[in-house]
Amino acid sequence: MREPEPARGTPSKGAPSRGAQSNPTRRVVLVLDFLARHRHRSFSLSELARELDISKSTLHGIVETLLEAGYLLRDPGSLHYRLGPALAGVGQAALGPHGPLVDALRPVMDRLAREFEAHCVVSADLGGFIVPLALAGEPARVTTLCRVGERLPLSPPMGTLFMAGRQMSEIRAWLDRARPPLSAAEVELHLSAVDLLRSNGFAAAARVDAKARLERALGVLEFGDPKDQGVVDHLMGELRRARYLLLDFEDPAPIEVDWIGVPVIGRQARTELALVVLNLPAPLSGPRIAEVAGHLRSAVAVQ
Repeated sequence: MREPEPARGTPSKGAPSRGAQSNPTRRVVLVLDFLARHRHRSFSLSELARELDISKSTLHGIVETLLEAGYLLRDPGSLHYRLGPALAGVGQAALGPHGPLVDALRPVMDRLAREFEAHCVVSADLGGFIVPLALAGEPARVTTLCRVGERLPLSPPMGTLFMAGRQMSEIRAWLDRARPPLSAAEVELHLSAVDLLRSNGFAAAARVDAKARLERALGVLEFGDPKDQGVVDHLMGELRRARYLLLDFEDPAPIEVDWIGVPVIGRQARTELALVVLNLPAPLSGPRIAEVAGHLRSAVAVQ
């Protein structure tokens, strides 16, 4: 099974079939989601209509309403649209109970991103998805895609960091989310990863081709669509077979690292957030991975 690759002019992730376009609220979400994923660009009404497969007449009413609310801005010269400042307040409010801790971590994230010439990301477990809440850094080398607000499946092998303070019943529920189901050997491997996380205080993953394919697929697929979910499940199975999670931090041979992370434990002794560095400038040995993780643990401990 191959993950779909968007053809030229094909609507991006979240773009519905024509039947789905009958939902007016859905079209508003599409506009905002598309502009969020292309936040460094602005688009004309015609370009948005073509990308989202929505008629210009319908789209005009949507963007005018969003303009009035401050959710969009329109350049008076080019008549191109981009996200507006009113969404900043919405985004901050959306952090909910995580907001104060995320705000406290922002200076730490900036420092770590500069120190390791990488991205530093804080994510939360929200509704069964891993959702990046804040991102810092401008690394020279970007191998791992990450966008604030995107949703990633909280199922093995992803989400290990959130298992640090969980009860065994919750860990079993996480293991049971895997599609296709885990083999007995895979269950033992993931339990070993959680045990290692609890003893070391950190986890890490290798950069593998299967993860890159999953990232590309998640950029064009829609959660909840049965056909798309089948593709995601297939790619998650490939990722598990690629031995994504690292279990040996003594090997001196440098490897490409997808991320290195630590759990941020809240007042209830549960993992409230996960802090990771990714897009590191060069391959790392096992001991160097552990050393970087030590810096992360020290940085989080002072919060």
